[in-house]
Amino acid sequence: MNFRLTTVLIGAVLLIGTVLLVRTFFLDPAAPDTLLVGLSGAKVGDIDEVVIERPDTSATLKFKRVVNDDWEIVEPIRAKANGAAVKAIVESLLKAKPTVFAELSSNPALHGLQPPSLKVTLRQGEQRSGTLNVGNVSIGGREAVAFVTTTAKPDRPIAVGRRDLDALFRQDQVAGGGKAGDLTKWTADYRSSAIFPSDSRAVGEDVTSVRLELPNKKATLALTRAPGGAWKFDSPAGWGDADVEGDAAGSPTTFTGVRRLLGALTSVTAATPADFIDAPKDLKEYGLDAGNPDLVKVEMKTKDNQTAIVYLGKREGAAPPVTLPGAPPSPPSGKVYVRVEGQPGVIRATAGDLSGLNGVVLDPAPLRDRTLVNADRAKVDGIDIVLAGQPADKPTKLRRSGEVPLQWRLFGGPGDPQSADRGPVERLLDVVMARRTIKDFPPPNPANFAAISATIFVWADGFTAPTDPKAEPTKKAEPIKIEFGRKDGDTVYVRRTLPGLPPNEFTIPAQVKVGGATDTVDAITAVAKSRLDLLDPSLPTFGSDAVMQVNVSGANNYVLNKDEKPDPSTKEVLWRFAAPEPKGRIADPKSLEYILQLLGTTQSVTRFVDEQPSDAKLAEYGFTPAPRLKVVVGLKPDSLDKERVYEFGKDTADPNFVYARVAGKAAVFTLPRLVLDKFVAPDLRDRVVFRSVDAPAVNKVVLQGWGNILGNTPITLRLEKNKDGVWIVPPAAPGAPPNAPAGFVVDPAKVSAFVDLIAKSRVKGFEQGRPEARHGLANPNEFLDVRFEWPGGAVTFRLGATPDNGATYYGETGWLPATDPMFTIDGALLKPFKDKPGGFAK
Repeated sequence: MNFRLTTVLIGAVLLIGTVLLVRTFFLDPAAPDTLLVGLSGAKVGDIDEVVIERPDTSATLKFKRVVNDDWEIVEPIRAKANGAAVKAIVESLLKAKPTVFAELSSNPALHGLQPPSLKVTLRQGEQRSGTLNVGNVSIGGREAVAFVTTTAKPDRPIAVGRRDLDALFRQDQVAGGGKAGDLTKWTADYRSSAIFPSDSRAVGEDVTSVRLELPNKKATLALTRAPGGAWKFDSPAGWGDADVEGDAAGSPTTFTGVRRLLGALTSVTAATPADFIDAPKDLKEYGLDAGNPDLVKVEMKTKDNQTAIVYLGKREGAAPPVTLPGAPPSPPSGKVYVRVEGQPGVIRATAGDLSGLNGVVLDPAPLRDRTLVNADRAKVDGIDIVLAGQPADKPTKLRRSGEVPLQWRLFGGPGDPQSADRGPVERLLDVVMARRTIKDFPPPNPANFAAISATIFVWADGFTAPTDPKAEPTKKAEPIKIEFGRKDGDTVYVRRTLPGLPPNEFTIPAQVKVGGATDTVDAITAVAKSRLDLLDPSLPTFGSDAVMQVNVSGANNYVLNKDEKPDPSTKEVLWRFAAPEPKGRIADPKSLEYILQLLGTTQSVTRFVDEQPSDAKLAEYGFTPAPRLKVVVGLKPDSLDKERVYEFGKDTADPNFVYARVAGKAAVFTLPRLVLDKFVAPDLRDRVVFRSVDAPAVNKVVLQGWGNILGNTPITLRLEKNKDGVWIVPPAAPGAPPNAPAGFVVDPAKVSAFVDLIAKSRVKGFEQGRPEARHGLANPNEFLDVRFEWPGGAVTFRLGATPDNGATYYGETGWLPATDPMFTIDGALLKPFKDKPGGFAK
């Protein structure tokens, strides 16, 4: 064996021996679960005192647990500690374990442990404790160690992973080495960054009261949170509620909401340990002296009964941060010098925008609640309205039902309960619940309420729903009462009485903004609603496809019945006259469908005029002894209602409207006269003029026209179906003119298309009177004469001039009354046939 191998073997044996020695002394499975033997089995929550000492300077830093994870510094100063930082020390020391270090010596002095530069003691009550002495710390990667001794073995150095003790060391020394006492955090590093006891993340939601004073200006603002979450003024006294949210569009330098005020205060924090000035020379330098006229004293209490009194002194403003295009501007921030009562020194704290703080203490008016009804709108379930001259004991009563979507119903009147018009109800709530509508808080003056235009009672969660859907809900709470008094220019005086409290008087704008920023409504008009204004304007609707009969009587009389089956040719629904004679005439389905849709989709009345008309009033409105016109719409047997009945009376003062009502309801309302007129004089003539032409049965077509093509001589084209049903040009009779122009070759498909087009086309309209020159039917060279023949029948018609370059043609046929034989027809598809005989050729 050579010398090198011998050396390697000896080294290996020594290393193994060292490892075994360490394991024997420190890593034995039966060894305590912590280096702090006196605290074996202790948990983090058991430790109630931490003491950090630097023996070389005789400096001591002591922490005591206050409650849960809250800690307090009790030496060398008394101040709130950063609980998380102290907890991290406790966790680290209780978990710390020895680690193998090849160069570990048994001599404490070699590792800076005689004496140690740092001692950390954890205590559990009066009886149990453990101390870790820390010496040198090696420079850092993952293998860095700290050398320690324990109270159990004070003379035996132990290596501990440096990372296990990082909670003790300053952030700027995480990878540094040297004496532990030089690396350790000290008092300022453990100070709580929070100035106020509120959790800054809660944005003041855990605050129960706040009091701000300008001691040298004798100004005070004091607010207390009520159990329900509302904020009340304690000072100035008698101011009632404060606004929680504030004005979103308000000035950034004015506090209009308690939440933003609390957010600004709770944002005041110490950013770094350097912000703590433990021994200030002169408080005047920081604006914290008693003589500073702008000194602000803030007293804050939280829901867990933590209280802090903080003085805010000089402020160091900072320029507003750069804001990205399109993004809302960020509030300016800066530094403010503060002093916390009961804690030493001064703190140079980081703060949000405090520019409006002194102003709101001097004048708290922007914080006043400026909303008439400050309640959860979703819980509003009752409204009473009393108008001028209306008995107070007979209000218009609105109650919200539990249906989805939520519906409002009227109670206490004829026909109630019945649905209310949701639109004006919601608009009324828009006005009385609009955010920050109150302009001012004038002193009480009965003269402003000598005449009250409307009194509104609003309940929020004020009723118990009945088991009977027709029964009125039972009241279980008192309402908010709002009286609308005198109007003075663009201002309205309003008096509000909250349950159990005296009334308060306000002014609001006559035009109130609701919804979008530019949408305004007249406040008085929106709230001064009568029962007639609130009746549901919805008319009983129907789909025209569900109608089986239409019976009109009065100013006109006719009855129409729907055929069970559609027209086999056009596939349209067929309507026939049952009266007057002659019966069986086909009514134009499109025209009838239009007027039925007009009636069936007229979903709302123009306005209600009378909810319970007397007999005299019914005569005045034109309903008795008989209505001007009555329309009964019969529906399919499987419909929920078998019919809809509408009655029309006289014209209103505005001739564009008529009085109307529906069966089953006494209320009289107005409708556009257009609806009446369409039923009084409907043009129901069948616009498929040639509906009776059996297109497949037509076997002969004779056309004559196109005289402008061959020297003002009309061309005749005779077409017949052969035995195979194919259209051909038959041979002319001996001596007779030819049946088609020379070289003409018929296209059977085009002939069939022409016949089918004529049989199914709807005419555009009917012309009154006999043909005129403009119709182009006087000169045979200008019109096209057409005759269809089929077994047992024939029809003739003429297509004349076009008033619009072929988009429309005038037509004439003997199938229409002799007094009015003219019609107009869509020319787009007819133009090729009308222009030349080639329209029928291949």
